Amino acid sequence: MLATVARVQFDNRPLNDAAQLLDRGQLRDHLLDSLLHLHAQPPLFNLFIGLGLHAPIRLETPLFHALYLGVGLAIALCLYTVLRRSAVPTFWAVALSVLFCCSPGVFLYESWLHYDYLVVLLLILGVVALQRFLQERRPAQAAGFIAALAATVLTRSIFHLAWLLLWVVLVILMAADRRRVLAAVSLPVLVVLGFQVQRFASFGTIALSSGLGVSLAKITVFQLPLDQREAMVASGELSAVSLVDPLSPAANYSDLVPAPARTGVPVLDDDQKGVYESPPTNDVFRVNMNSRVFIAISNSYLRDSLHIIRNRPEIYLQGVAKATQQFFRPTSDFFTLAENRARVAPVERFFNKAILGVVSGGVGEIAIPDARAQYTLGSTSRTAWTVVAAYGLAAVAGAILLLRSLFRRDTPLEVVTLTGFLWFTVGYIFLVSNLLEVGENNRFRLYSDPLVLLLLATVVMAWRRPGGVSVVAEEKFSRQK
Repeated sequence: MLATVARVQFDNRPLNDAAQLLDRGQLRDHLLDSLLHLHAQPPLFNLFIGLGLHAPIRLETPLFHALYLGVGLAIALCLYTVLRRSAVPTFWAVALSVLFCCSPGVFLYESWLHYDYLVVLLLILGVVALQRFLQERRPAQAAGFIAALAATVLTRSIFHLAWLLLWVVLVILMAADRRRVLAAVSLPVLVVLGFQVQRFASFGTIALSSGLGVSLAKITVFQLPLDQREAMVASGELSAVSLVDPLSPAANYSDLVPAPARTGVPVLDDDQKGVYESPPTNDVFRVNMNSRVFIAISNSYLRDSLHIIRNRPEIYLQGVAKATQQFFRPTSDFFTLAENRARVAPVERFFNKAILGVVSGGVGEIAIPDARAQYTLGSTSRTAWTVVAAYGLAAVAGAILLLRSLFRRDTPLEVVTLTGFLWFTVGYIFLVSNLLEVGENNRFRLYSDPLVLLLLATVVMAWRRPGGVSVVAEEKFSRQK
């Protein structure tokens, strides 16, 4: 919403350039077949884009822009709803919701056609549904919670099936009528399981994304200088794939991995996606990461990465340290946002310094992060120190509340469970983001930032009101009187 006022332009280039998307022509003309042969990503974002591409081409950008503005409005309303139902006063609920949604690190993503903004909404919708379920214990609310989490798993690969199943077990154990709740949550779980089984049967991958090896190589193998990698390849410790930068075109791996047999399915056979005039296609990003050859490439990277972790753990820890440092940079410091970020540069600089505690007044990334080794930690001048403090406080305060609840019964189970979900999911995002990837970690923090805000608000209200009375509980009590 603020992006429109600031005259930020909606960036629809991912339609042709995003590594996460299949060829737009195939999504438009062969949507179902393309999704059935998708192994590089979970399917939901490609489904979302494929459905939108069925609109007349002149309406594509206005349609997606309107949808993303709607997502922004929904995020604001959901944040406000959770805060108010946690007994946060109206003024502060409004102020916190507006502050979050009007921050450059959020509204710039509202103008970028990517899955990140959608993931934020799905997670917050899950919190809304969980809060309703905890207060009313209805099967439909449990189903809404699990459906939101399942949709998150089917959109973003860092959210694993095990994360989903943990909360499925939780809501069943907390339900008054476990059979009805089990029946209510079965459908979204079966959909996720169905996709997992289909991926394994078709491609031999046990996850919804076949690209784990590519991500892990950046934080392990490519933390080594080229000369060390060459020596390890010559000695047979690493495969020759580790001399080729991740996300390179398939031709760069010629003769390094077996060429897969052609299937007759374009999204599996074509090494590059098509060229389209609107929006203009950037040849640098035309690589079709869903080509079957990338399964073998990723598996080779994975073997080499695991070798480094076992035999050179200090190299992996160096990569994790860089990833963690990157995680705490402003979420707006991402290269694809550079043009829009320049349009709101004064606002971003003020927000970064005054709110986020960034020391430097400089700008963020303007080019794609280098996958090759960066031998020293970067400067901390772009670290968002307020965010570091908020995450640290949320981790400690949440843990104290959860531990205290084991010995004292003065905090209602509803508050403890909501705190547990927020605390665990923030920790999950932090660990998975920084243990498996380096280079884009501050973008991943977009998912956990609103959860940290809600976690801190929940803990503060639990401490201020030891009885943990929510707005809903107060209303019920008033009606009973």
